[in-house]
This record gives sequence, structure tokens and C-alpha cells, in this order.
Amino acid sequence: MDWSKAKSIFILSFLGLNLLLGYELWIGKWNVIGDSKQASADIAQELDRILISRGIKVTAAVPKETPKMREITVKWVDGENYGQRINLAEPIRYNLFLSKGSLKDLGNKAIPKIDSYAYDRVTSKDGSFMMNQLVGEYPLFDVNLELFVTNGEVTGYRQSYVEVDTGSEGKEEKKVISAQTVLRTLAEKYLQNGAVVTDIRLGYHGQFFETEQWSTLPTFPTWRVALENGDIYYVQGFRGDVETAERTTKKP
Repeated sequence: MDWSKAKSIFILSFLGLNLLLGYELWIGKWNVIGDSKQASADIAQELDRILISRGIKVTAAVPKETPKMREITVKWVDGENYGQRINLAEPIRYNLFLSKGSLKDLGNKAIPKIDSYAYDRVTSKDGSFMMNQLVGEYPLFDVNLELFVTNGEVTGYRQSYVEVDTGSEGKEEKKVISAQTVLRTLAEKYLQNGAVVTDIRLGYHGQFFETEQWSTLPTFPTWRVALENGDIYYVQGFRGDVETAERTTKKP
């Protein structure tokens, strides 16, 4: 038996099998991508049909990303002034658009950790600007810094602040449901005919209570959907559970 020839045949057969398997994996990958795109297109088409049939308008940009996120556990930070209204010794002229210069001025006036927050147009109202604490790029919708404003000047503030438990990093990351899926669910079951959706944002939401008993709490990736009439819906990013919030009042 010619072992050299047999060895060559074996090697060629092995390479051919690898090429075949690689091709099948490549085809499978593109089939999955194609199926995913088709599913997204189907959801978008169904959403458009529901919105048109019920006269619901979406003036907000609908986010397309469906990132992987994890549940996190947060703990209230106890500070002497947290949760209380604090009046500034001297009011500070403040820019509604929260320029870096304005934030620096406020930080220098003893508003701690102000650079950890971002302006929230949805929950701000006449006489106060609301800011959400950030975890990375995502807001904690329930953890706020409220700035009290009179005649364009910040006269005081009320602040809540949390720390993220380091054990959260070991929790499994999962892909969140899409904003289109969220809108379809709300349009089918919750929104009234003629509703106007003005804001859709991904962040974190949980059942927060500022008491010692509930000082450490889980919070979940959540889509927040705001309507023109002030209604707010929170849709859990993994399971799709829907929660309504108190109606907000007129915004500045």
C-alpha cells in the first residue's frame, strides 16, 4: 500500500470537509441575519399598520439598537443632605441646555457629583429641571437630581444618589427587546386612539423606596415611553412587562 499517496488523500479529504463545514456555517450565518432582518421588517410593518389604524403618532426617533444589558443592584448612598431640599447661598444663572460651563459652576457651588447626571426633558417641569443619574450611558430613571429654578437661576436642589453593587458585573447579559416591539405592545393594548408618542429611551428602572429597609434594590433594563399628554410607560427590557407612572405636568 502506498502510504504517501494515502496520506495525501486523507489530508485533501480533511481539507475538503473543513471547507464544506465552513461554507455551511457561512451560509447559516447569513440565513440567520436574513431571518432577523425579515423579522424586524415584519414587526415594523405590523407596527405601522396598528399606528395608522388607531391614529397614533410617533414624533420621537425610534431607537434601533437592541444592546445586551444586565440586571444591576444599586444601593442608596446615605448623605446628610440626600433627599432634602438644599437652598443655595447664592443663586446661579443656569443654561437650560446644560452646557459644561453651567455644570461646572453648579459643581463648584457644592452640588456634589453633578457630572454623574444628565438632563431629563421628559420629567422636567415648570420651576424645576430634572436630571437622571447615569450608569455608563444609560439613565437611572428613578434616581434624580432636581434643580429648582426661579427667573432663570438655580436657587436650590434635591438629590438622590446610588452606587452600583460590584456583584452586578457577574450577572448574565441578555439582549433587550426592540423599541419597535415595545411600541407595538403599547399600541395594541395600552395607548388610546390618537395618542402621540414624544420620547422613547432605554435606561434602568426599579421599585425604589428611600428607606433603610429597601436600601439595596435590583433595577432592570427598561424602555421608557412618554406621551404628549404626560403619560409615561415603563416596559421591562427582557420580559416586556408594562408599568405606568404618574402623569407629568407641563415642562419648561
